[in-house]
Amino acid sequence: MQPTQSPLDQLSDIHLPGAVSWWPLAPGWWALLALLVIAVIVFFVWRHKTKQNNYRTLALQQLDSIYANFQQSEDAATFLHEVSVLLRRTALTAYPKTFKASMKGQAWLDWLDSVCLANKKNTQPLFNSPCGEQLLTASYQKNPSVDAAALYNLCRYWLAQHRNHRQKLPSTKTTTDTAEAKHV
Repeated sequence: MQPTQSPLDQLSDIHLPGAVSWWPLAPGWWALLALLVIAVIVFFVWRHKTKQNNYRTLALQQLDSIYANFQQSEDAATFLHEVSVLLRRTALTAYPKTFKASMKGQAWLDWLDSVCLANKKNTQPLFNSPCGEQLLTASYQKNPSVDAAALYNLCRYWLAQHRNHRQKLPSTKTTTDTAEAKHV
């Protein structure tokens, strides 16, 4: 006699599904990966701009230090000398190939005005004014009287607004140059 088989004994074993593959990624992982790539790109662009303008930050800090020293000592000749040296060092850093450190007098003031982008929008000269001309004249006087606050603000503005050799300067043509070019 044969034992009777139950219908449950006739069933096959349970077949488990295969292991879940990590590829292809779910849409959420693709979005996370895209955000990560964007974050890395933004970080490197930010770092490049920060390194590009690091000299500007250091120059502004140095100018603050020079002005604080002047307020304590009231030595105008030293203040003018240190400000002039700081502006020249900044110009050499911003324009290492084109700036000539031997530039003097009115040409020096003209150059300072020419590289300031904000001055291109404003027709008033920054350094070709009585305040900026203190850099040329007051340092040769025995007891110079200098408007240190105005000169400090002017230099601070220039340090913050000038464009370096990596940044595009606007066209230097004046309206008379373009008018002459149209007539030719």
